[in-house]
Amino acid sequence: MPTPKWSDIRRFCEQDRWQPKKLTDHWRYTKKVADRTLRTKASFKSGTIDDPDLFAAILREQLAVDEDEFWRVIRDGGPARRARPAPTPTPVVRLDASTVLQLRNLGATPDDVRRLRSQAEAEELLARLRQPR
Repeated sequence: MPTPKWSDIRRFCEQDRWQPKKLTDHWRYTKKVADRTLRTKASFKSGTIDDPDLFAAILREQLAVDEDEFWRVIRDGGPARRARPAPTPTPVVRLDASTVLQLRNLGATPDDVRRLRSQAEAEELLARLRQPR
């Protein structure tokens, strides 16, 4: 891979359709992606980014791409292909097997049991189902 230049960061941002922001001491860019707003800045200098750790951090933390994707956008044009954020997993609720069995025996459906968010909620439902009608 070639040694990256600050002008490559600017070109990447242009190709990937970032919004340029107020120019002060650096070129500044922002881009809204699915789960956050990315921000980066690029030096007015046209020199190289000689520190590989700095370049890796810019890719990972600011541009949210890997090095291959960075150079693909520079070479072929954007937009960058970023991994979609993983959906927030629904927490798995572990209910006592005996509680689930009692709930089912008292008429709770599998969907009723699946909707429970805690053992305490399961106990409350169990108490309601045990009440005489």
